[in-house]
Amino acid sequence: MKNFKLLLIAILGFGLSLNAQTKKATNTLLWEISGKGIQKPSYLFGTHHFTSRKFADTMRVLQQKLKSVDGVVGEIVMDSTVQMRMAPFLTMKNNTLDSLFTPAEYKEIDDYIKAKNPKVNLKQLNRFKPAMVGVLLMLLDNPEIKDMTDGIDDSFQQYAKSNAKSIHGLETAEYQGALLFDGDLEKQKKALLKSVRESDKNKLKIKELTAYYLAQDIDKLTDFFKTQDEETKEFMTEMLKNRNQRWLDQLPALMEKESLFIAVGAGHLVGDEGLIKGLQAKGYTLKPISTN
Repeated sequence: MKNFKLLLIAILGFGLSLNAQTKKATNTLLWEISGKGIQKPSYLFGTHHFTSRKFADTMRVLQQKLKSVDGVVGEIVMDSTVQMRMAPFLTMKNNTLDSLFTPAEYKEIDDYIKAKNPKVNLKQLNRFKPAMVGVLLMLLDNPEIKDMTDGIDDSFQQYAKSNAKSIHGLETAEYQGALLFDGDLEKQKKALLKSVRESDKNKLKIKELTAYYLAQDIDKLTDFFKTQDEETKEFMTEMLKNRNQRWLDQLPALMEKESLFIAVGAGHLVGDEGLIKGLQAKGYTLKPISTN
């Protein structure tokens, strides 16, 4: 389960000091939701799936707000069934990587993997979908992720379990499995080759995102998630815009029943189609809260 949690962190995601300070009042990952008849405020917090719970542990105000609510909301409920429910989406039934790629492409990917870890080769992964191999490459390219056994998203749900708070998921593990791994294999193939050929660029992007996140720089995060190339535009529309809308349809009823700590990827908070503006458009008042 530990190794699968690492994969899940990489799937859902995406150093500076963990005590990075903010300058603008709106440069915070924590927002209070009130108004529109809800009895107690709820809180919206943006996570970074590659960040340890230690980041949240440094936030005194965040911990107070988490303690004050009745329940915790995540993208999915991260329980012992997630691995079993997502596993069917990771492999190909009637294809293999050595059939999907040309011999030269196959060797290119295999050589890249072996250079990162001589104990791993592409033959061992032959039934995995290219998108899943891409996740494994992300772990190989960013070894610090493997050392992070207690991610920030899971920590909030663990806190809820330990303190008899309710836990809600905005979507299912099956939906996330389909979103991430059921795409066209040719597109997955091109994306995997691109990730190998542009690995240095991708590592810089992850570092850039992490820097903006730890600084809680909402403006920079907004600009970061605005930047899309044509190859990923359709996928990112579903990943962010469409999911945000479905979550906005669910959150009002949940918040009417009890006060909530809503923890989802920071990319879902920002921009014109993000949760902050979406909740405001529904009539709620959102107030930035300094986390310390």
